[in-house]
Amino acid sequence: MKKTLAVWAMLIAALACAGSLRAHHSGIMYNPTPIWIDGTVVRFEGVDPHTITTLEERSADGQIRRWAFEGPGQSQLDRMGISMDVPKVGDVFEFCAFPYKSAAELSRIYPEADFLGRRSFLDADGFGSSPQFVWGHVMVIPDGEKQLWNPHGVTSECMRSSDDQRQSWLDFLNSNTRVRQAWCQ
Repeated sequence: MKKTLAVWAMLIAALACAGSLRAHHSGIMYNPTPIWIDGTVVRFEGVDPHTITTLEERSADGQIRRWAFEGPGQSQLDRMGISMDVPKVGDVFEFCAFPYKSAAELSRIYPEADFLGRRSFLDADGFGSSPQFVWGHVMVIPDGEKQLWNPHGVTSECMRSSDDQRQSWLDFLNSNTRVRQAWCQ
């Protein structure tokens, strides 16, 4: 009898958590190939569940493209003790980022979700257009130091697509426990 109750309790707990896990980010939501973006921070929103850093990237021909990087939530930054090192307006950063799949593709994966409607709030950012939404994985500050921004990407893909020497990546991987855990996952 106790064994049956324990099995039912585990089953109910698993079902209760399944919806919230599925509702939150999954690796299936992102393209597996990262892109490198550098630009100037024009906005930082320190909110939960994810901070949003908006960068302007200027191409060689002078065109400006806006990118919105999802990062760790403000409460997570506070717990990590890096709340003072968050991007500030005017800072210049480079990110290894994983773009979201298209809204149409995400709607096929999750037919019950309205991905176009969820991103419409970005139109009100004062820029007149929505930035391209990406998942910021590794942030590189101007002196070249790397910081794991959010561990939902694949660091090895950032390494493969980077021009940096392997030793700088080894130093990054050995820099702290959080980075090593993200690498091992």
